[in-house]
Amino acid sequence: MWKRDKKPVVGVFGFSGCAGDQLAILHMEDSTIDFFTSADIKFFHMAQSHQEVPKVDIALVEGSINTERQLKELKEIREMADVVVALGTCACYGGIQYLGEDVKTFKERMKYVYGESGEVPEFLDLVGKPRPAQPISEYIDVDIMIPGCPISAENFVPIYTKLISGLLPQKYPMPVCVECKYEGNDCFLLHGKYCLGPVTSAGCNAICPSMDISCVGCFGTYEGANYPSMINKLKEIGLTEEEAIRKLKLFGGNKIEQALKGD
Repeated sequence: MWKRDKKPVVGVFGFSGCAGDQLAILHMEDSTIDFFTSADIKFFHMAQSHQEVPKVDIALVEGSINTERQLKELKEIREMADVVVALGTCACYGGIQYLGEDVKTFKERMKYVYGESGEVPEFLDLVGKPRPAQPISEYIDVDIMIPGCPISAENFVPIYTKLISGLLPQKYPMPVCVECKYEGNDCFLLHGKYCLGPVTSAGCNAICPSMDISCVGCFGTYEGANYPSMINKLKEIGLTEEEAIRKLKLFGGNKIEQALKGD
């Protein structure tokens, strides 16, 4: 890690996604000034003009990887960064763009969009040859994951504060269900209602269940999750196995795929 007698150099990078996580940082209101003054922000396209960055202490990386050019840039970021943070569900798990993997092959989807040849129009060559969407951890070592769709200030700020202080934060060792208990919420599943709290990482303070809205898993996967049991429970309340798996993969992406295969 870097010396604490200087401001750490931070870069914010974006790949395939909606850029909602970068916007979430800019919309942190009371914390925005602290974000830009507590560190030396050298790269953040959404907030400043382009700057060449030879090295950063912390790289905040949003979005999944779905072109060869993005993959090349991602590996360059890993080389120049001491700490790489996957920012948001797309970077952590593949996001919405990963969902098509079990519906059609990549070639089939390319043909569906670009015609029978499946060839990408010439102007798209600027972004590089397309490839199936994957989270950044599929290609590089990731030090910290901050899930969310988009990330929340309540989750991001404490983690970012530790990082710029030269500390690596710990993962939440529990699912959303524990936070539901802290908040005094009744359990949706006990009443036959859909909820992914048992397999979703804590960190959101059970904000949706506390507002009588089922958890959809936007904080990503809980490492101790029992997915076969979760699928069976969802089948009990009326979902098919295919529907249950698809709901799990909405925010869990390739981690769900790996867990169900036993990888």
